[in-house]
Amino acid sequence: MSTSLPISSDVEADDRDRGYRLAVDQRLREAAARGTHGWEDLLVAAEGADPRFVALRLRALGLATPPPSPATPMVPGDWDPELHALDFEWYFEPSCASTLAARATARGRRVLCLGSPTVAFALLERPECERVTLVDANPLAVRRHPRAAALRSIVEDLAAARVDAGRYDAVVFDAPWYPAELLRWLTVAAHAARPGGRILFALPRPLHRPRAELDRQLVLEAARRLGPLRLEPGELRYQSPRFEHEALAAAGVATPPAWRRADLVELELCRPPPPVPTPPSPRAGWARFVLGSQVIHLDPSAPDEPGDVLRPLPGASDFRYASISTRDPLRAHIGLWTSRSRVAQVRHPGLIAALLRRWETHGDPRALDDAPSLVGLPIPERTRLLRALRTIVGAP
Repeated sequence: MSTSLPISSDVEADDRDRGYRLAVDQRLREAAARGTHGWEDLLVAAEGADPRFVALRLRALGLATPPPSPATPMVPGDWDPELHALDFEWYFEPSCASTLAARATARGRRVLCLGSPTVAFALLERPECERVTLVDANPLAVRRHPRAAALRSIVEDLAAARVDAGRYDAVVFDAPWYPAELLRWLTVAAHAARPGGRILFALPRPLHRPRAELDRQLVLEAARRLGPLRLEPGELRYQSPRFEHEALAAAGVATPPAWRRADLVELELCRPPPPVPTPPSPRAGWARFVLGSQVIHLDPSAPDEPGDVLRPLPGASDFRYASISTRDPLRAHIGLWTSRSRVAQVRHPGLIAALLRRWETHGDPRALDDAPSLVGLPIPERTRLLRALRTIVGAP
């Protein structure tokens, strides 16, 4: 396999899956036969496949040469605080969120948004909407809109959120794209909607991952048991977040501003939903810090191993992370992760937490120079630690 792109193990695994590879190749050949050669259009034609994999297959097929990512990618304005990959924060593109808000209010005046803040923000602009409720596990979500105080916001994980049963005319949700999560969110939405109400949700495209089509059928079968539905392929568009631009740039791939699509499922609730499934046991949460607009996640349970306090992942000496896939085995080694796709392995997470808390409080990395938590650390090790931390975080 010859390519100029750095190939990660998750992309290699996709390339070894013959059925998946052939399916992506077929979509790309069909697009080329139609005269489609633009990078964003080819990504859309690939029905959700990872841009790194699409670039690999285009080169292998000799169909097109994707534009290289510049050394410093032109990143569009992100939300403040920035979105983070660990929180699965892909937000709908503004016009898409407005369209969803209009379709939701066409069914009534009370709308529930599960993990879909941009739809909730768009609903605030619609005077006919009587009640907008947003459930989002990330407390930063409600800080990203000047009128968020007008929301009835529930900052809890979906498993713990107390949502009024049968009270909503419409429910909009954007769950993580895994079958267990999609099914659980669908059931919660069905309990919250009134009989005859509408549920609108995002479904990943058929080639999002090798088994995406099987996962989709499982979710669609469950949805059809609740009532009639309509499937609109590729209707939903996402604004590519900064972390995605940075990650794909590290892989040598340019990122169009709104390449990611999902299918829209609109369901009329006619039959009672099944009991809400028991959620998985929650794992220890990551600590979150906000430095300027940048969001930093730290795993407090990172293993205590010998060596420097902060170390790059294998093969990533500059601390840049070149993946957007949860199937990447390197994710298991990440202990520190920024919203600009910089990552590190961590030893002594308590020390890193103290430094980040001091930086967050003072708003200046120079405050770390005399941090009490560094007392007793040998000067060479302290120097390496501060240099690594400033490299990873950069300008907050």
